[in-house]
Amino acid sequence: MLAYNPIFISNLSIVKKSKQWFSKQLISAEQMAAVLKKYNTEFYSPNLFVKIGLFIFTAFVIASAFGFLVFMLLQSNFKSSSEDNINAILTIYFILFSILCLVALEYFIKNNKLYKAGVDECLLYSTFLFGYYAIETLTHKYYYFESDQLILICIVAIPFFIAAIVRYADRLVALSLIICIYTICFLLLLKLGDIAKLIMPFALMLLSIPIYAASKKQQKNEVLVNYWECFVVFEYIALLVFYLAGNYFVIRESSIQYFDLKLNPGEDIPLAFVFYIFTAIVPLLYVYFGLKKKDKILLWTGLTLVVAAALTFKNYFSLGHPEITLTITGAIMIVIAYLSIKALKIPKYGITFEEAPDEDNFLKSNIEAILIAQDFGQRSQVAPDVKFGGGDYGGGGSGGSF
Repeated sequence: MLAYNPIFISNLSIVKKSKQWFSKQLISAEQMAAVLKKYNTEFYSPNLFVKIGLFIFTAFVIASAFGFLVFMLLQSNFKSSSEDNINAILTIYFILFSILCLVALEYFIKNNKLYKAGVDECLLYSTFLFGYYAIETLTHKYYYFESDQLILICIVAIPFFIAAIVRYADRLVALSLIICIYTICFLLLLKLGDIAKLIMPFALMLLSIPIYAASKKQQKNEVLVNYWECFVVFEYIALLVFYLAGNYFVIRESSIQYFDLKLNPGEDIPLAFVFYIFTAIVPLLYVYFGLKKKDKILLWTGLTLVVAAALTFKNYFSLGHPEITLTITGAIMIVIAYLSIKALKIPKYGITFEEAPDEDNFLKSNIEAILIAQDFGQRSQVAPDVKFGGGDYGGGGSGGSF
C-alpha cells in the first residue's frame, strides 16, 4: 500500500498537466484557477533547493546521532573487547537506526504530509544504508570471496527494495533494485569460468529484453500509474545495459579485467567485428525507433549512446590529429543541429524543437491573471440570503434621500 495519499498524487498530476496546457494557451486563466482550487493537495513538496537543504540537514542529524552513539561505545569498556563483540554492538546500532529511520519516515509522511521533500527521501535511504552495513558487518567474516558476500547482500536486499517501491514509489530505490538484479546475474555468470566469456554479453542482453518489455507494458497499466517513474527507471537501465553488454570497449576491457584475457599489441578480441557493428548500429536504431514511435526515452537514450559509440571508436581509431578530428566533428554536429532545428520547428512529425513549458515556475509570469480570474469567480457568487438596500440607483442603497 502506498504511503502517500493517492488522491493527492493524482491531483498533483492533474495540476502539472494543466500547467502545461495553460502555458501553451490551451486553457484560460479562469479554467487554470478552477483547477488549482479544485485539485488541491495537502502535501509539503518544496522546490529543489529547499529539498537539497532539508536532505542535507536530515543527513547531518542522523549522522550526528549515530556518531554520538559510536563515540560513547569507543569510550566505554567495549574498547578493550574483542573485534567480534564490537561488531555485534555495531550491528545492533545499525539495525536500531534502520528501524528508527523507518519509523520516523512513516511518522513524517502521516503527520507532516511530506512528499519527496528531502526529509522523507533521506530517511528512506538511511534506512537501507544502515541495513546494508548491518548485513555487511554480520557476514563479512564468513565469506572468503567478496563476490559471494555481495551476492548474498543483493539477494537479501531485493525483497526489501520491492516492498519499499510498493510503499514509497521511489526512483532511487527502483534503481537500486535493478542494479541488484544485474549484479546477481553478472556475479553468478562469472562463476561459470571460461564459458562466461562467451555467454556473458548475450545473457545480459537477454535479461534486458524482458525487463524493458515488462516496464513498457506496466507503464500503460492505469492501476500502477503512481509507479510510472519507477518503471521508467527500469526502462532506461534495460536500454543502457543492453547496449553496454555489446559495446566493444566494455567487452574488451571487461575481458581483460575479469577473464584475464591477454592481448598482444595490434591483437583484437574474438568476434570483434560483431561488437564493432553492434556498437555503431544499436544507438542509431534507438534513435530511429524513438522518432518513429515518438518515444522520448528511447530517443534520448539513443542520442546519448551515439556519443558513447563515437568515443568508443575514437579510442581505438584515431586520425592522429585531435584538432582536425574535433573541428570536423564540431562542423558535422553544427550542420546536424541546424537541420534538426529547421525540420522540427513545425511539429509536423509529432516532435517539436520548442522548449517544454516550465510547469514548476509558470506561475511567475501568470500569477496575476490567475488570481484575478479566481477573485472574479469568487465575487460573482452571491449568497442567496443576502439582501441589498432599496436605493434608487442599482440597489446599492444610494438614492436621492437618506
